[in-house]
Amino acid sequence: MKKILAIFTTLCVALTLTAVASASSNRAKNQRTITDYVVANGGNFDDHHGDYDILLKAVVTADLADTLADTNSKFTVFAPNDRAFVLLAKDLGFTGDREVDAWNFLVRQLTVLGDGDPIPVLTNVLLYHVAPQAVYLDALLFDTDEVTTALTGATIRTNERHLIDNDPDLTDARVLYRRANIPLRNGVIHGIDRVMIPLDL
Repeated sequence: MKKILAIFTTLCVALTLTAVASASSNRAKNQRTITDYVVANGGNFDDHHGDYDILLKAVVTADLADTLADTNSKFTVFAPNDRAFVLLAKDLGFTGDREVDAWNFLVRQLTVLGDGDPIPVLTNVLLYHVAPQAVYLDALLFDTDEVTTALTGATIRTNERHLIDNDPDLTDARVLYRRANIPLRNGVIHGIDRVMIPLDL
């Protein structure tokens, strides 16, 4: 009986420590900013199209990392994964599959659209993926049919899990449920499967 009791006590202690560690881990995750999350889930181009290597490169290039790390504000970021950027490049004529080549192709296209300077156009596209408040998935799906973005005058229409942008000819983005509702210190991230475009290309 004493042996059973000792085993039971040990098990309870182990479960308690596991629960405490899990809660501590969740608190640590919730202290991360949006920029921290993108950095943790992006990096060098690796052709693993489910992460955020191209998004990280775009955010740094457009000098938006500090903005998305601001803990005095709340944001929603609709985060296109690498596959989304590669698909956008293919929509515009790219024929490859490598992330680095897709990024370089997109920069060339943005340079043409920006009359020689890709940064303003890139910045506008990225701001179109940011809402200046935290909008969680339930509200996105059931409580609103339009989201105001950080790009002045530009909105995104919603239709169930679809996000309808301002280019009628490109495939609309869908929210990726397994990458949605990521709570962070200064807002929330929803992974999406397409890059949204704020104008009719």
